[in-house]
Amino acid sequence: MRFRMLGPLEVRNGERAAALGGARQKSALALLLLHANRTVATSRLLDALWPAGQAPPSARKILQNAVSGLRGTLAGDGRAAGGAVLVTRPPGYMLTVDPEQVDLHVFERLVAQGRARLARGEYAQAAAALREALDLWRGPALADLAETGVSWPELAAVENARLDATEDYFEAALACGRHHEVVRELEAAVRSEPLRERSCGHLMLALYRCGRQADALETYERTRTALVEDLGVDPGHELRALQRAILNHDPALRPAAAAGLPAPVEAAGAAGASRDGTASVEECLTAHSLPIVDREYELAVVQGMLERARHRRRPHLVTVLGGPGLGKTRFLIEVERRLVSRTQSARYLVSRCPATGVTIQSLGGAPRLPASELTRLEGMLAVDGAQDAARMAAVWKEFLAGHPLDLPLVLVIDDLHQGPDALLEFVDGLAAGSDPVPVLVVAAARADLLDRRPCWGGGGSDSAVLTLDRLSDTAVDQLLDFLWLTGAVEPHGPPGDRRDHLRGLLRAAVRPPEPLSR
Repeated sequence: MRFRMLGPLEVRNGERAAALGGARQKSALALLLLHANRTVATSRLLDALWPAGQAPPSARKILQNAVSGLRGTLAGDGRAAGGAVLVTRPPGYMLTVDPEQVDLHVFERLVAQGRARLARGEYAQAAAALREALDLWRGPALADLAETGVSWPELAAVENARLDATEDYFEAALACGRHHEVVRELEAAVRSEPLRERSCGHLMLALYRCGRQADALETYERTRTALVEDLGVDPGHELRALQRAILNHDPALRPAAAAGLPAPVEAAGAAGASRDGTASVEECLTAHSLPIVDREYELAVVQGMLERARHRRRPHLVTVLGGPGLGKTRFLIEVERRLVSRTQSARYLVSRCPATGVTIQSLGGAPRLPASELTRLEGMLAVDGAQDAARMAAVWKEFLAGHPLDLPLVLVIDDLHQGPDALLEFVDGLAAGSDPVPVLVVAAARADLLDRRPCWGGGGSDSAVLTLDRLSDTAVDQLLDFLWLTGAVEPHGPPGDRRDHLRGLLRAAVRPPEPLSR
């Protein structure tokens, strides 16, 4: 006879499911199984079968009948054949059963084995034992009883044990380098339990190892917000330290299997890549997965200006200057990614790139724009548009009049130095305007822009000009670490040569970003 509690309550006699009585009989059996081989007081059983103060005068008689029915069900297997026996033992009852007949106790045994192996550093064996334990679950513990309103403390403890075991499994799997395998399961776990910092840390690490640094950092921000809003506390030291390690591309974040290998990296000849590795690096860029390094302070300025535009409710402008190959386009990609992932930061994202045209995306739950509105805005900002600045401003004002903004609208413009004079006049006028509208313009350009417009930005309090410096050797080493970790390149050559080679690859592989989906 087998007792299954990790899901709807079942008693199986071989291949046949034993017939259980009504809700009282099931509840009595469930509580006795939760305390198998221990005496459960009659008063505790009565409290479990009826809410406080609602037990009828005949409650003890009803309980006795439920126990009698259970004894009849259990007697079908016989004690000699290894069945369970329900005995009376003051001050209540005890169900004597082989723990291996109860899935909850098998789960607990496997979890204990997995944790012991985890503590000894036997990660593959730990992951196998913990996976076997978790596979016993068919849904919430005693799901059918929970649907009727049963909410015993023991049930909460069992569910917490499942969560703890799941986190142990993720730790073991990550230690084995199986981040790609578990990342989706981790994302679901964090969505369902947003306040569990350990799960959040596992997801951040898995995302980082999968080349999704921005998503890892966004996971931290979501968890921090949930903790502050729900509990009034900040993340603990370990989670904050992990965030800093991800920002710094700490080599300790690499899987243990790679920790003893020499540090990064030159071009690899991986399958599908060119001999110098350019295709591999280009794939990282195309997928927006090459991490941002040494740009967090500039990104923080953009975020601050966005918050200021929302608070002051007037237009703001951030201009990002830099020479070719310094990562201006990649910087704008990161700005867009963070806007898309933080849907309460902005209402609309309007992105203009000379190579890809204009894309307009609704954010923060805003309704999609009608086709007629999209056509007008895209025509206004088109690469080959011939509209003058006054007409562009008129179209813009009509759009804003028809779409009141509770959250800022963000306009992202790449290669502004290549734009026509009318576009420069429009952007300059928009930033200098005093209309009470929360708008943030983030534009990237080469220094040629200042040759055309020496007073660009006007030095006003609502504008900022950032100049991207050449990546430091430390930052390039962080990119090399990342590319090595993801398999895009392999260790080879002295550090200086590796850095120079990667700088060349970055210049060769940079392409304008694909438009974000609407």
